[in-house]
Amino acid sequence: MRISSYIIWATLSGWIYSFSVFGQNAPEDQPLSSAQPLSTQLLITQPFQLEFAPLGSVNISAVVSGIGMAQTNAAPNDYHAYADLANAQLVLQKETGLIQFYLQGGYYSTPSLGTTYQRASLQTKESFGVLPLASVSVVPDTHWRLSAGKINSFGGYENTFTYQNSNIDRGLLWNQTSNVSKGFEVSYREGALSSAITLNDGFYSNQLSWMGASLGYQLNARSDASVVWTGAIKANSTNTFITPLLQNNSQIFNAIYSYRADHWSVTPYLQYTYVPANPSIGILSSAQTMGAAVLTSYQVTRSATGGFTLPLRLEYIGSGNKTQVNTPNLLYGPGSAAWSATITPTYQYQRTFIRGELSYVQAVKTSAGQAFGAAGNATNQARIMLEMGFLY
Repeated sequence: MRISSYIIWATLSGWIYSFSVFGQNAPEDQPLSSAQPLSTQLLITQPFQLEFAPLGSVNISAVVSGIGMAQTNAAPNDYHAYADLANAQLVLQKETGLIQFYLQGGYYSTPSLGTTYQRASLQTKESFGVLPLASVSVVPDTHWRLSAGKINSFGGYENTFTYQNSNIDRGLLWNQTSNVSKGFEVSYREGALSSAITLNDGFYSNQLSWMGASLGYQLNARSDASVVWTGAIKANSTNTFITPLLQNNSQIFNAIYSYRADHWSVTPYLQYTYVPANPSIGILSSAQTMGAAVLTSYQVTRSATGGFTLPLRLEYIGSGNKTQVNTPNLLYGPGSAAWSATITPTYQYQRTFIRGELSYVQAVKTSAGQAFGAAGNATNQARIMLEMGFLY
């Protein structure tokens, strides 16, 4: 589930679009924090800036978008086709002074590959509410930042909301990670080195039972790398839609590399998750996933008002421990695996954007009734999607 949170050097520090493949990078002198949205998206715009005494300058931005989808082998509780609201969100951010804040509110949906779709009204109600991100930060200088509130989770690479990502659907690896957590984060940056630590409630469990740490290094002007760990530090028996028992008791490790050229970018990353056995909370055997993904994007055309971009994502994820008794199911049955391919042609003109998407998921070594289709026995799913909207 995440951004996903790629919290070291790619997090937004100016506003929700401060880093993009169109070449806008976060200011060199500002520390980065997962309390603000991270950035893998292609869409860019500029916020409105207003003065509020005694707060000072506050950036105001908004996004409104809708999506449509048709897919093969829908599950019994899923849609063969639908149209829905993807985002209707307002962002307020103060990014100067000792005390800073970030507020993001509205309705949203979070479609992802290989899973059933939940409409925006229900997704908002059953996940993070109408204020999914809300944090206050103390920023004493250009190196340190202390944040508290509802922040982006550690772990994974992709972001929570559609418009923040280069693809409409989140990927298979994202499904193993959390999106938003309530807690604390301290981040530090010195030159090319970035680091952060966090104490939070993991998969939105309302218990401070997770910690995380990250370390990133900017190798040169075009490339950087990071390693991230986050995971449960004590058992938690919560088991809800937004706080699944297995994932909320897991450990997540990521290694991420990113390279950006003039017209294209590529980000390969690795992910490993581990769920230890804990019979006291109903986890009778351990389980794990191992995955790899490559996200790349090519700018076909580019101008001051927008352009046409072609993002591509390739993924593979597998789960282990099938031979053990009572092995938990993290994918499509114990020991199952899957790969996916997603392409998302994107066009933006000023504050308007439109993009289509074609994706395919192939599952292997599935268990009966645990994959796709009416009976759960189909092993593949194809989707075609459309998203269009406005950025303010």
